[in-house]
Amino acid sequence: MLELIFWLCLASLIQVYVLFPWTLRFFWLFKKLFKKRSKRKARNDGDEKFVSIIISAYNEEAIIEEKIRNTLALDYPRDKMEILIGDDGSTDITAEIAALFDEVHLIRKEHNEGKASMLNDLCEVAKGEIFLFSDANSMLEKSALRNLVAEFADEKVGCVCGNLLLKDKSGSKLGKAESLYWKDESKLKMLEGKFGAVMGSNGALYAIRSKLYSVLPIHKTVMDDFYITAKILMADFSCVYCEKALASEKTSLEKYGEFKRKVRIGRANFNFLSNYLPLLNPLRPMKAYIFLSHKLLRWLSPFLLLALFLCSLLLIPEDIFYKAFFTIEFVFVAAAFWGISTYNYFLSMNLALFLGFCKSFLKEENGAWEREERS
Repeated sequence: MLELIFWLCLASLIQVYVLFPWTLRFFWLFKKLFKKRSKRKARNDGDEKFVSIIISAYNEEAIIEEKIRNTLALDYPRDKMEILIGDDGSTDITAEIAALFDEVHLIRKEHNEGKASMLNDLCEVAKGEIFLFSDANSMLEKSALRNLVAEFADEKVGCVCGNLLLKDKSGSKLGKAESLYWKDESKLKMLEGKFGAVMGSNGALYAIRSKLYSVLPIHKTVMDDFYITAKILMADFSCVYCEKALASEKTSLEKYGEFKRKVRIGRANFNFLSNYLPLLNPLRPMKAYIFLSHKLLRWLSPFLLLALFLCSLLLIPEDIFYKAFFTIEFVFVAAAFWGISTYNYFLSMNLALFLGFCKSFLKEENGAWEREERS
């Protein structure tokens, strides 16, 4: 039984971190060889849709003016876009700065009620056929909006995920590891987008058809970008990746703050895990495979790693293979504690997931959020 658990855990981890990207490439090659390429509707300026640009902000006085000017500089007709900013009870002058711009529709709350609540309020008054969501600290390239909207020429597309670039100016080990991790994530999203099944947009830049917006739960922490994307995929619409729609952010400045953010993400994922299980629908095998490999098994990785470690320890007397494997695990953990960035980031990410799982059983007062500093 121990050996069976060992090999099942090892196979699952290999699937998540090694095989999954390669199988996606293989499936895409197979699809290109045996399926006719669908003709895409050509875009013309007459098809430009009215877009609501939605930004939820909390204590962003250092960056909010730059964000607004960046948004106003987008290459898109001004009469076909509106900018909505929600100030979620900021204790600084974020709202006062945003109010200086006549082009901004500002919604202000007295208390920090959480990003989900703020997004619900913003989307309720938004008029656009397309909702574009972006973070206050994300700067968009001029053509980003136009490139995102172009993807909606296909009526089956319900969500378009933009291409986020992380800029590391701190030179820290954390910043380098975070940048490397995000590059791998972006490659996965690009591959998933070829099957219309990007498993979770990034909050920095993504757009949806407004009619597909799902009201976000506010009684506990939720990852709005994944929740909204998952609901769109369940509704049998596609979620694609637009590599040309570029946004940039700076990497995390402080290690503990980034760790807390990962714990919060983990907690949010486990909070609503039961809501996402319909993505395993065998009638939609590609979406089910991507969700299982990219999300579900990855969320379970802390438990798989712990079970693998304990099994290999108990199996040491059985075979020299398990002794060698346990030695490799020990060296890996030691390297992480020693501070080697890649190993440390991997271990801390899984520890954050584990803590997020534990916290998902605790009662939350509300979904209020905190701002983490970037480099």
